[in-house]
Amino acid sequence: MAVLKINDRQVTVLLDWWEKLAARRSHLTIPTRAITAVEVVEDACAVASTRDSLRRAPGTRIRGLTNTGTFTAADGTRASTFSVCHGAGPGIILELDSVTVNRIIISTPKARDYAHELSRVVG
Repeated sequence: MAVLKINDRQVTVLLDWWEKLAARRSHLTIPTRAITAVEVVEDACAVASTRDSLRRAPGTRIRGLTNTGTFTAADGTRASTFSVCHGAGPGIILELDSVTVNRIIISTPKARDYAHELSRVVG
């Protein structure tokens, strides 16, 4: 399961080895100044599957099981979402500005804890 490592300057999404394979990438690090909004959701995988009618890009999507990788919006905006979501359960969404992806969606039972920690470091 993906873990968020948060400090005053950056947030890193740490991936398990099998998530790296599914996402076709390694860990993702973004500066905290790029975070514009933080939202806790009840079912991160459902949100990741429906948000902006995402098209497949480098990643793995198996409906109801996993949605892991970087996906691009099908509406022509070229907005991209990096998601690491497994099964059903709570998660966190980070809206971003001026980085390689526009949104990060992570399924985790620690979503509220991460949101609380991010509220302290995001200005």
